[in-house]
Amino acid sequence: MKLVGLVRAGDIAGVVRELSALRPDQRQACAPALAAHRKAIARTGPTAEQKTALSAAELGCRVTPAAATAWLLTYRYFTMDTWTVDVLNLYSTAWRTELVARLGDRATASDTVYTLTEHLVHDTGCPVPTSQQFILAWLFNRAHNRERPARVRGGAPGADLLERLRADSFTPALVPLAVARPGRLVLGRPVWLLEALVALTAEGVADRAELVDGLFADMAADPPRGSEAAVVLDALALTPAEHARVAPERAALVRHLLGRLREDGTHAESAPSLLFLRALAATPAENALVVRDYAALLDDRPGPVAAYAREVLAGLDEEGLLTSGARTGAGGRILLRPGGGRSART
Repeated sequence: MKLVGLVRAGDIAGVVRELSALRPDQRQACAPALAAHRKAIARTGPTAEQKTALSAAELGCRVTPAAATAWLLTYRYFTMDTWTVDVLNLYSTAWRTELVARLGDRATASDTVYTLTEHLVHDTGCPVPTSQQFILAWLFNRAHNRERPARVRGGAPGADLLERLRADSFTPALVPLAVARPGRLVLGRPVWLLEALVALTAEGVADRAELVDGLFADMAADPPRGSEAAVVLDALALTPAEHARVAPERAALVRHLLGRLREDGTHAESAPSLLFLRALAATPAENALVVRDYAALLDDRPGPVAAYAREVLAGLDEEGLLTSGARTGAGGRILLRPGGGRSART
């Protein structure tokens, strides 16, 4: 078969020419022979040119969007070049638009999959995918700012991530979607993702209130690890008004973390939850609602946990928010805090 011979020779341009000369059904008929060739060379260490020629041939012989999607997700780390544009251009605009729709939900599979999808959006004029996976892949791609080969469309100019996002035609469509459910994007991710969203909301690209409310709703529904959340809260830098507005979600998180501290057995296990609690900065009035939970931490907990509970309870006593019954319930342990609250002076 001529196409296999061109692949064996590493003749990338020849592969593209041969694909262009074949009808779709003829290209599809070549797929089994190419699959057999891939299996045969798996142990022989093909050259870079041979591997690229095989990628071009196989992609050109996946003549339905479904088959092309399956191939791209299987061999998702191939190196794109101008041949990729030539092979994709063998197909109609409708075909390529369907491929975008299929790949948009899998854009995080690799930077190659994202870059190819973005190229097709620009090349066909089809709508940009709006899945969380595509948005996440887009933000990471802009952060890394990888150079596109000739004729591969996409990317954005700028010296850093924010400059590139400001110049990006995708930003007006994707950033408002990102802040609608931000937890799925930023929790467990590098903090620069949230920092970029915070900066863009400050510039009016999206609504900061929606970012804050959405992030706390997501955290309350599925609390993250404490060390991750503390970084997020630091980057978010709530205003006093925002702090008050998300009080129900913060209260839910405080209750969750106090429950987690009752279960944590070691200092290493409890440290992230303590970090999260301090970052939430619950007010005395809010802490007063969960006095019993704090008092429960005074017994048989790692030293830092009991010390934190004692600190909170003494602060409540200082504010006059700790009832005499609560003091009795705490077994007088608040008095162990040097210079403790009102009960220490009476």
